[in-house]
Amino acid sequence: MLSVRSGVAIYRTIARIAPAPYVDDMLARAALARGDLQSAQSYAQHLPASGNRSRLLARVALARGDRRSAQALFVRAGDAGAVDAEVQRLAAHDLPAAYALEMQLKNRLERSGTHPDAVAEAYWRLGVLAALAGRREIAMANYRRALDLSPISGKYLVSAGFQAYDLRRMNDARQYFERAIGVDPRSADAYAGAGMTALALGDRAQAKADAARSRALDPAAHALKTLESQLR
Repeated sequence: MLSVRSGVAIYRTIARIAPAPYVDDMLARAALARGDLQSAQSYAQHLPASGNRSRLLARVALARGDRRSAQALFVRAGDAGAVDAEVQRLAAHDLPAAYALEMQLKNRLERSGTHPDAVAEAYWRLGVLAALAGRREIAMANYRRALDLSPISGKYLVSAGFQAYDLRRMNDARQYFERAIGVDPRSADAYAGAGMTALALGDRAQAKADAARSRALDPAAHALKTLESQLR
């Protein structure tokens, strides 16, 4: 209910009398908010080693324009959201660097024993980056690893299906798309992928049926446009 300035003054008094991590944390955040990066770093460095300390120091580094240090600190913190933002930025102009950063996060998450879903998501992102770089076998391996950890993810199944299709492994692709439909019967992309696979295997009637199902679910689905083009 007091002003921010009053709150900071009170916390500074507490820090002098009875230092505590929650006080340094608040003072570091307040300094960051007002752009006082030197104070923010000083308060953050007083914190015990933790993900929160690394995250605060990363934000200071980012504010200073030191992205490399910020990325390393975000990885140390296991901050998947912050690392993902950096990976997306890098992917626009440096796919190898983006892949390397995502790999660092994946390794960090595995070492920390975090929830398997977070590790699976990192493997999926590695698959996407590898596919963008034209590294198709590596992309497929990453999608499979994601599915090992999260076997009923419709997103991972669809990605694996399209990667198998791209590798001309049609039987594998068909199985992935069938599993994806079983997980999420409202996935327009899964039906479109199944249709593309059916057409490649010579079953035009099934491809048309899958296209109709996909169209009914989402007429703007990107994969549906590809299937419709193939059917013309």
